[in-house]
Amino acid sequence: MAKEWRLLDLYVDLNENSAFLNPAIQRARMEGRVPDTVSFCSIKKIGISLGFYPDPEKDINLEYCRAHDIGVSRRLQPYYVNVGYPGFVVVYIIAGKQYMPPTVAEIFQTVIPRMAEEFNGRWGTAAKYRPFNDMEVGGRKVSWMGGSFFGDIWSGASVLLVKPSPIDKINPALNIPPEKFADKEAKTAGERAVSLEELTGRPIPLDEVRDAYRESLEKIFGVKLALGCLSEAEMKYEQENREKYSPEILLARTERKKFGPLGPGVKRGESIWKVPRGGLIRAVILVKDGGIQNLLFSGNVLCSPVTALEEMEECLKGVPLEEGSIREKVQVFYGKPNYQLTGTTPDDLVRLVLESAKKAV
Repeated sequence: MAKEWRLLDLYVDLNENSAFLNPAIQRARMEGRVPDTVSFCSIKKIGISLGFYPDPEKDINLEYCRAHDIGVSRRLQPYYVNVGYPGFVVVYIIAGKQYMPPTVAEIFQTVIPRMAEEFNGRWGTAAKYRPFNDMEVGGRKVSWMGGSFFGDIWSGASVLLVKPSPIDKINPALNIPPEKFADKEAKTAGERAVSLEELTGRPIPLDEVRDAYRESLEKIFGVKLALGCLSEAEMKYEQENREKYSPEILLARTERKKFGPLGPGVKRGESIWKVPRGGLIRAVILVKDGGIQNLLFSGNVLCSPVTALEEMEECLKGVPLEEGSIREKVQVFYGKPNYQLTGTTPDDLVRLVLESAKKAV
């Protein structure tokens, strides 16, 4: 008999869900208070949810967002920027790692193609998996995945663009570097995306989307999804998150706040690298007396645990600007048990750090 997972059907504000509710569900599952869970979330209003590594003061036009009532939040997950709107669906999967392949890359390689099969059979979309974490139709992105391991739990999500996005409202909110689209025909977020309704030429009810995900995930994981509701523990944890995390705290990881004013003799350098068929990583370095005084990685970084690159930043402080010394520190993170830096090698990050140092002025 198939193992039963809980299915939550939620109508949410993307920012509040990302910052408060979904972390509460994750915590309750990690503590064993609730079963493995799939949350089907339809979105109330336009909002921007950042992963752990984007720099909101660089990647987002915060002034525009404030003026147009577009909320911006961040959560402890390794994705770049999700712009939610009515017609944007997020399906969160929080389950024991025994159901998952052992690496993040293998999860994407397994789950996304099988979801594409379900969607193609239902809607005739000709969707295909595009490494590392996208589902495309004709070179345009209709869906993608993200996620990370948290101890013995996988916490991830699949996004599906059901309705066309309001590009005229979304594009001015984003400051995405052009390097992000270097290996794609599309050169803006709007050109890169396509919705299910545009592909099918008809309205797609949310019930239909929910059924597609339900059937797909039941097949992929060999489970039965049973409709449930939030527990008292999850609602308590959500309220605690609201009281604990202000927008200022959630968006605190920025170059300005980490570095502060530059001291005497300190030089700053910045370099951006586009991971082939993957995300974009920015390195900003402070150099003094031939060594790394401080370092900040930002952008679209797929790593597990989520804080792996932040730990690397701290490890590289004080290291001489010599390739061998930097490589020695970076290599440690690629050999740590349960550490995964998807799509990058030690050589990639060493090169990025050194290139940013060369630009220090």
